[in-house]
Amino acid sequence: MKNARTVIVSLSVVMLAAPAFADGDTMRCKGGIVSVGDSAGEVLAKCGQPATTTQSSKKVVQKDQPYASTKTITNIIVDNWIFNFGRNEFQYQLELQDGRVSRIQSLDYGY
Repeated sequence: MKNARTVIVSLSVVMLAAPAFADGDTMRCKGGIVSVGDSAGEVLAKCGQPATTTQSSKKVVQKDQPYASTKTITNIIVDNWIFNFGRNEFQYQLELQDGRVSRIQSLDYGY
């Protein structure tokens, strides 16, 4: 009986803490579900404008051939969008690389 109570309490703590650091592959909006790989236009059509946006560039090193020693360095544009769906819903941060969703992260409750 005591072990069952410990397991239930432990699972409850984990479930309550999980959304604060969860990465996922999807985000639900009023206009539909956004997934990794969706374009910026698809996200805007489904979710509207984000609450905040930031943009940066990132250097990516790629090998020209699988066993070649030459490498190509390219710059890609990285956008970070945060969507705030209100105080009873979680906020989401989307990372877009070259105009496509590359990461979806669940944040804390909105405001």
